[in-house]
Amino acid sequence: MLSEGQKNNDFENEVRRIARAKWPFAQYSGSMILDGRERDGVFETEETVHFIEATVSRSAEKAKDDSKKIFRAIAEHNKKGGLKNGGGWFITKEEPTADQRKEVQEHGKGQVKAVSFSQFQQSLIDVRAYLACRKNHGFGSVQDFISGEKTPSVPFIEIGLTPRASEDGKINTLFVNDVLTGAITGEHYAITGQYGAGKSMSLREIFFRLEENYIKNRSSKFPVYINLREHSGQRDPIEILERHARSIGFESPSSLIRAWRAGFVVLLVDGFDEVTSLGVQGSWKKLKDLRMRSLEGIRKLHRESIGIGIIACGRSHYFENDNELCNALGLFNAKVLSVDEFTDEQMKNFLSRFPSSNQNNGFPDWLPTRPLLLGYLASKGLLSELGEKTALPDAVDGWDYLLEKIYQREGLIETNLDGATLRRILERTATLARSTEDGLGPITRTDLFSVFTEVCGYEPDEQGVLAIQRLPGLGIYRAEDESRCFVDSELADVCKGHELLRFLEDPYDSVKESVWVGAMNSCDRPVGEIATNLAVRRLKMGADARGIIRQSAAFLNSREDLACVRGDVAVILLSSDIELDIDFSVSEINFAGVLLEFHRNMQNLSRLQLSHCLFENILIESDIDPEILPYFDYCLIDHISGRISSKDLPNNKFMPSCEFGEFDSAQTGTAIRAVQISTGEKVLLVTLRKLFVQSLSGRAENALYRGLDVDERRCVPDILKLLKRKGLAIDHTRGDGVIWLPVRKAMQRVKRILSTPNESGEDVVREARSLS
Repeated sequence: MLSEGQKNNDFENEVRRIARAKWPFAQYSGSMILDGRERDGVFETEETVHFIEATVSRSAEKAKDDSKKIFRAIAEHNKKGGLKNGGGWFITKEEPTADQRKEVQEHGKGQVKAVSFSQFQQSLIDVRAYLACRKNHGFGSVQDFISGEKTPSVPFIEIGLTPRASEDGKINTLFVNDVLTGAITGEHYAITGQYGAGKSMSLREIFFRLEENYIKNRSSKFPVYINLREHSGQRDPIEILERHARSIGFESPSSLIRAWRAGFVVLLVDGFDEVTSLGVQGSWKKLKDLRMRSLEGIRKLHRESIGIGIIACGRSHYFENDNELCNALGLFNAKVLSVDEFTDEQMKNFLSRFPSSNQNNGFPDWLPTRPLLLGYLASKGLLSELGEKTALPDAVDGWDYLLEKIYQREGLIETNLDGATLRRILERTATLARSTEDGLGPITRTDLFSVFTEVCGYEPDEQGVLAIQRLPGLGIYRAEDESRCFVDSELADVCKGHELLRFLEDPYDSVKESVWVGAMNSCDRPVGEIATNLAVRRLKMGADARGIIRQSAAFLNSREDLACVRGDVAVILLSSDIELDIDFSVSEINFAGVLLEFHRNMQNLSRLQLSHCLFENILIESDIDPEILPYFDYCLIDHISGRISSKDLPNNKFMPSCEFGEFDSAQTGTAIRAVQISTGEKVLLVTLRKLFVQSLSGRAENALYRGLDVDERRCVPDILKLLKRKGLAIDHTRGDGVIWLPVRKAMQRVKRILSTPNESGEDVVREARSLS
């Protein structure tokens, strides 16, 4: 608890800081001794010498004494006969009382102004006017689930923000008040999460709480909330702040810059992943440099924000690691936080705001509990469709079933379009979204009209326009231009998987559709794991999966375009046991995020050639026959497990033109192997990483043995039984084997286990240790 003297000293420092910003000519001035007594501030400008006394006291006696001191100082100054007038300021933390104003008027003799701190600061910037303008502007991606308005009708529900483990190994979940308190003192934070996780909503809540602190005189600092999507291409901090002020309708951009320079703001920066689009083509080897260049302006803004608290947010996985994030954004000693999914209690609280949410039915484990997705499904009354099928095993079958039920219902509502056609429009829209940065959008009104026309064979009439506007699975991106985006990446992936299947089954018909061809020629990433799994499962339901893949590969070999579809076929080959018996080449595709594991039981992929491609992680088992590996040429591979260096790779498969980042001979992760723990604990941590970090959509049981030595493989069955008994994973038997699925609700438990196994307090770690 601060003493009264310390509070008064801190307040005087704040007043002097404003004075230096208000009168730049006197920026090196401050307190001074006059006639043997200290004055809180003496600031000499080109025309006036300002004498300041500042106090947190509410007493009239203090006002009387300070007014006399100021008046005497002014009188002594004027006696010297200088050309500059003297002026006085009596500044209080709260609004001056009537008695204080009376004393100042009487003893200041009209030469001393009695003002509150807020009034004095307002002469630098009208903070309340800025805050009023800012509240009328959008906050990142925040909008109402139903109307699309900028102000959501559902109130904020607190979500935990999880940092990396501290030096003592503990993970202390933070909340909004923890972050804003740190930001007020000048700390830096980065909040990361998937689309729809609640990043912008959390940052908006921080804005309103900082505003409340300022209005109630708890802090002299006010929030400045910047949407980075509005500042692409800007490289100068002043230019960013000026455009921000103009975009929200604030009439004095220069005053906002002065307040920033004086350190009276907390910067809230939303959407560092939305500044620009990055691709493989042209500069695929320089992705880090591209990210650094695209964020140059915001990095300078942060680095020039001396003593200012900063909270930046954006999508997880945009940067390779936390070091790159902090360097690219110019953050100093930043705490990197990830937005958690809802707990059961938070989810019930959130869904209670939606009358038709039908919580009693329960929800499947594969359904993400992110605010945007749950809010969208609840606001549309779609959660009831899950009531009978909560036991669906994973996101592939789960989303496929949910979309089927939703669009059957839509077909009963629409008079001109059946459910299958409407779903086909959604699936083609998903293909169009593949060319966007995250594969979710935005999709413009014009694009939606083009998709409708291609699928239906005619331009949308009035009924068609209405159907497009309410297409289930799409949310409003920007209400002002009627753009849309997918509400969930797994939902979008299932749609992309069906589109890929249509091509595989009839490539000659697919290339007749110009929207599809255009999309496939403009994206540089293959479909995700959910889409790949769906395509592989459906192919294996037929009699000739190998023949279908061969037909598609041969068709693509006859063309020079459709590079993205080549990547899709390659992912199917790399992720399944479908054999490739013809030569097939893929170039300029970004495979980052695709899990590649080359093991002794895989099909022969020696006829697959990969050129000028980007890979994030590749695992090569030690006992694999190198002759069945694909051919890599001019590829960039960030991390290879199972090999110690480039010389340890087969030189007839990895050409000298390839570039490599790190090697890890331990095969299961350097960090896990470096710790002196038992074999059972190692297998537990590796298995949890495979289920919860590498793939949330599930792993085949045989894949959980890969990368382990003989002793470690013996522990896998017992570890899987342990995970199932402790509610961390569930198994599901399919025609092609057993699939192990992570229990999403256990994500926070798993984060603690992976970060600090011994300090996590989880019995599963102790029991895994005993298995050894």
